[in-house]
Amino acid sequence: MAEARAQADSSVSSSLPGSRRSILWTDGLLLAFLAAFAAIPYLNTLRNLFVYDDFKQVVNNPYLQNFHHLKEIFTTPVWSFLGGDYSRNYYRPLMSFGYLLCHQFFGPRPLAFHLVNLALNLLVVLLLFLVTWRMFSDRLLAFVAAGLFAVHPIHSESVAWIAAITDIELALFYLLTFWFFLGLSKVSGRRLMLGELSMAVSFALALLAKEPAVTLVVLATLYEHSCREDRKETSVGIKLSRYGPLWLLLLVYLIVRTHFVGGLVSRSQFPGMGLDAVIFSALALAGQYVWKLFWPAKLCAFYVFHSSTSPSDPRVVGGAVALMVLAFLFVFFWNRVRLVSFGLLFFFLNLAPVLNAPWMAANVFTERYLYLPSVGFCWVLGWAGTTLWRATTRHSAWWRGIVVVAVLAIAALCTLRIIRRNRDWHDNETFYKATLALQPDAYIFHINLAAIYLDRDDFKNAEQELREADKVAPDYPLLLDNFGLLNLKLKRYDEALGYLIRSIMKNPNEPQPHLYLALVYEQTGQADYAEKEYRTAIKLSPLSHPAHAGFGEFYFDQGRLLEAETQFQESLRVVKTLRGYWGLGLVYWREGRYAEAEHAFQEAEALVPSSGRAHIMLGLLYTDTKRNREALRELQTGLKSEPTNPQALEALRKLQSQDSSGGGSNASPVR
Repeated sequence: MAEARAQADSSVSSSLPGSRRSILWTDGLLLAFLAAFAAIPYLNTLRNLFVYDDFKQVVNNPYLQNFHHLKEIFTTPVWSFLGGDYSRNYYRPLMSFGYLLCHQFFGPRPLAFHLVNLALNLLVVLLLFLVTWRMFSDRLLAFVAAGLFAVHPIHSESVAWIAAITDIELALFYLLTFWFFLGLSKVSGRRLMLGELSMAVSFALALLAKEPAVTLVVLATLYEHSCREDRKETSVGIKLSRYGPLWLLLLVYLIVRTHFVGGLVSRSQFPGMGLDAVIFSALALAGQYVWKLFWPAKLCAFYVFHSSTSPSDPRVVGGAVALMVLAFLFVFFWNRVRLVSFGLLFFFLNLAPVLNAPWMAANVFTERYLYLPSVGFCWVLGWAGTTLWRATTRHSAWWRGIVVVAVLAIAALCTLRIIRRNRDWHDNETFYKATLALQPDAYIFHINLAAIYLDRDDFKNAEQELREADKVAPDYPLLLDNFGLLNLKLKRYDEALGYLIRSIMKNPNEPQPHLYLALVYEQTGQADYAEKEYRTAIKLSPLSHPAHAGFGEFYFDQGRLLEAETQFQESLRVVKTLRGYWGLGLVYWREGRYAEAEHAFQEAEALVPSSGRAHIMLGLLYTDTKRNREALRELQTGLKSEPTNPQALEALRKLQSQDSSGGGSNASPVR
């Protein structure tokens, strides 16, 4: 019916003067509205900083420093540079390559990365409009479905969090592939070949974005044989030629991925789960996902997973009911409006891979996993909405007005919900506290919040957060590491040693406890043991810039300047950091290589212009080399950010107290 209506409308419009221009104007206006719906709710994300995994995947990722690591990006897991147990088959080459380009063009600035997320989400919304229009031949339905997708709050995590770009990339190239696939029946000759090539390239990019792209070959095959308009007139050979290349590409992808990273899923996070618990948990998760789509309240970045082991579990019952309703609707619409059934199938097939708990990370249920599946949900709800709207045309304008007001009110509420949700991602502390307010047992977030407090030397709050995590996951290695660091900072060396040894016994391939253990030995005067631990950490993670910088500081304090210089240079080769430049500058300063020391401190200042310490280091260097005017300027600038820095205050006092004939005060390079 929708197809016939659209064709009739098109034939009538094409006979009218200026109709083509009018249609183009209408389409452009619809796309402009959709672009606004997609962009406006997320504008406040541009003020957000890096949070959580953004630091590992972007800020401290050595693969993004230059184009020398392209091979590693495409042939190793995302976190292979971390060494240890991070080298799992978490394979997202398109994400890392996109980060590389953004980093090279704009540097490690969160604004640029957030802008990319926003822009790609906008493209997904516009592409969904085009795909829906091509599939349903109904412009209004396409607009409603894409508009619903644009303002649905469940997508806020995918857009607001830089590290969640994988779901946006997957949806973008998944839909683009499907758009090319839908168009294959409308072209021939060279245009057909171009369409097939474009489809293949887009599908390859979807696979490189995220492994759930494999579901597309199943959906394309089912669509070709069950839903395409010309299916009865099309031979099996032609049908096969349309989706066959997708199956071949999938086979190549599986072979390549298995060769390089060992399969599609990581090792099980829940090795003790039996088959019954996996099935019951899948039902519970399905119900949870469906409920979040219909009622996106209390959105949270980390949901604590509790497996289901009984069919009488209310969550299992709810999930089973939800799936039965979906199955009923699928059968009901199959011979009435088959594309609605296809929308339900699209939703379920793209959701199915994340229902298997052993395949997932610790946060088994995650809102961003609904980004692509919700396309099918929007098709179904969009069809229902347009059907309802057309039914109201038989009634008075009063009824149509009620529908319009209701839709606008819901859209406004959704937009406000997104804007408010985006604020949770502003910075690490805000992010962790907002998550813990909804999920107090999210032990990873307690540990991460404790790490923030440890950086501030706020030991009381740090210990409180670690104790909260200890109630849920007492032997978690990261928790033991942070307990070790806390006791190290409190100079309780025996306690620190105990926690760190426990962590190493739990996970001997993790470099972090070895670094902390090196500090324990260093501060207790056991230099030989400290050096051994530094070497172990670097062996486990050769691209760990903290390990190289820490080793450099150890050598500097030992007076082994040549070895310290080598480690600081290696640290900067991996990732350019303030710590690396400061350390290298101190080595040059101590060796009397003042010009090189000045250059290193200037590089630090250029890297983070707001860093007060970079200015202070320059000021102390200038003081030592009798460049008093420059020293005064740099010290005053640095003290604006670090007003209590004792070395800077002492040097400034001496500079200001000098008489016109006096000599300068000497500053020494103290770490």
